[in-house]
Amino acid sequence: MSHDDEDHLDTEGLDEPAAGEEISYQTFGEHFIRYLVTVPRLRGEIEDALQATVEGSADALPNDLLVASYRFAPNEMEIEQRVSEEAEVGFTLHLGGLLTLSVKVMGVPVSLPMDVDIRIEIDVRTFAPLTIKLEPQKLRNRNVRVTTQMPKELRALPTKLLDRANPLAIAVADNIVRQVNRRLEDPKLTEAATIDVLALANNAMGTG
Repeated sequence: MSHDDEDHLDTEGLDEPAAGEEISYQTFGEHFIRYLVTVPRLRGEIEDALQATVEGSADALPNDLLVASYRFAPNEMEIEQRVSEEAEVGFTLHLGGLLTLSVKVMGVPVSLPMDVDIRIEIDVRTFAPLTIKLEPQKLRNRNVRVTTQMPKELRALPTKLLDRANPLAIAVADNIVRQVNRRLEDPKLTEAATIDVLALANNAMGTG
């Protein structure tokens, strides 16, 4: 999924108003954050971080396995509203995708696909006069799920060797937590997640 693709927003269970239907000011604000702010400001940063998920994982692998290459293909993204204890408005950014590793087992190359599911909790704060700040919460292990899809080539191998490959999913999940948290702590992301709406409006109208 490229950044230009239409974003998939999770609206299941929500009474979404039809286009043109009058809505409350609060609902307008929530829609503004959901549709225009959260996705373009954070999605690219998180997807870029996922490109580095396997770095540092090689030490956790058995010597019989060698990760030659990997690629991450995001296949879904949803934004779910949630109740936040720290802020008036909170969302959960849900990213899913397929992480494919090229693994050599006893000298034979095998593609090892892994389903990746990541949930990032985001608090939204507002400041005078018209500033919005997105605050992604630190990722924890419970926010990441990595499930290995065992291809036929691997299922045919001895159980002893397969058992040695099991730590790979754990290593990848742990590394996703480290990589994403490192990206979330980047000052550039903090800057990108702070939106001066008044300045943007003035610039759009040529009055800035």
